Amino acid sequence: MEAIAGCLGKKILITGEVNTGKTTLCKRWLDELCHQGLGPRIALLDMAPVIPHALALKRGIVGAGGELIPPSGSQVLDLRAKLEPPRLSSNSESEAIEKAERNAQMIDTLIKKLQAARDILFINDITLYLQSRSAASLIEAAAFDKKTTLIVNGYQGECLGGGELTRHEKAEMAELQRVFADQGELVRLTHRYDPGQTILDQG
Repeated sequence: MEAIAGCLGKKILITGEVNTGKTTLCKRWLDELCHQGLGPRIALLDMAPVIPHALALKRGIVGAGGELIPPSGSQVLDLRAKLEPPRLSSNSESEAIEKAERNAQMIDTLIKKLQAARDILFINDITLYLQSRSAASLIEAAAFDKKTTLIVNGYQGECLGGGELTRHEKAEMAELQRVFADQGELVRLTHRYDPGQTILDQG
């Protein structure tokens, strides 16, 4: 285990269970780059779903699905949409798959708004897209190879249940991990988030 200092010039995929601090870590790095005046070079693609507090409380996952918000006045290209949590808000597998497809269509629209001049890309909660699309399609559409800095986080765990949607998501996340293992870095957060923690598990 070792601490990671800074993210500029790196391509990092952060994974972990619900409430392990994936978005919080990204927020720290995003703030750091913005405070360095790099906001005009940054694009943020936030795929975090809107999870009503009552639903999160019922499912025992309060704190899940946190948004990644850039600092005010930072000039970050902030791309987000009102997305649903398919597994948590559906009564059947077919309903969850339909919601995942609607989410992916909205995210496809956001991806088209990415600007080539923005060479630093943050993606929050990438797994929402991988529920219905492929890692390869995202890598191509978002021009991962053109980014000098790429910070991505996504859910990888068991607490949100199984089913076909989950199987597809896990398979595409595994493919994404292979890409980052070859071309960047993998960070696996394994403990419930503690605001004072600075140590990360790498693998």
